[in-house]
Amino acid sequence: MIAGTGERRRSARRGWSGGQAARAPKVAVIALAAAALLLSGCVYLRLFELKQQLARFDRFFSLQTQDGLALICLTPVVRSNDIRWIGVKPEHTKKIGQAEQWQVRMVKQKSSEAPEKVPFDILLEFTFVEDKLTRVAIPERYFALMPKSFLVGVIRSLGGGKVDQLGKQIEATVAGADIAAARPRLPAIDRLLGAPTEEREDGTRSIVRYRYSPATAEPRPGVFDMILTFDTKSGDLLKWQGVTPVGKIGFDFSADRAKR
Repeated sequence: MIAGTGERRRSARRGWSGGQAARAPKVAVIALAAAALLLSGCVYLRLFELKQQLARFDRFFSLQTQDGLALICLTPVVRSNDIRWIGVKPEHTKKIGQAEQWQVRMVKQKSSEAPEKVPFDILLEFTFVEDKLTRVAIPERYFALMPKSFLVGVIRSLGGGKVDQLGKQIEATVAGADIAAARPRLPAIDRLLGAPTEEREDGTRSIVRYRYSPATAEPRPGVFDMILTFDTKSGDLLKWQGVTPVGKIGFDFSADRAKR
């Protein structure tokens, strides 16, 4: 009886240890998932704070318009790892005093039907001070066909955009005669960005998609789609949507068109 009881206790201990060992990986997975959820939640909160700042643009931002366009964040909230979490990774980084500067090059996925001899990559420059994003700069060459006032108006519109938390999407309506007059048309986009990765006709509309990924040595760079919808007859830009690894950003220009 005593031997039998001892054996049962040893078996029970083995069973408990085995069950504990089996549960350990599950607990680790749950803990990692919870940590990832908490981290992403913090990022979303900072991005939401950025949206609120854009709604009061002149208070929280300034612009430098010579030699390109630079957006200066006067009360920075976004961190370098937030940018990495979105999927944007630097090709090169360098220290300038207390600041860290990123050179970001978004490489376009070329269409097999329209080979290009000239690269149409998108170049951006990010500056961080104390790990917070303080400056985003875009080279002058992009504004030969797209006025700076147009891009600034688009950025401002995000402050009033509607957020769909479930769909992880923000949609902004871009209105105003000055912005509407400045928006690029389909031929200008072709000259600015080159041949699209994919294009199709949908009734009276032409839809072009440009796919990009950052040139980087860092792991797991994101894939980004820029989808532009035009009125085929007039060439007017109607919608501009960005699809990122973590959500979508949309701009609707059709409201202004409906008033005409």
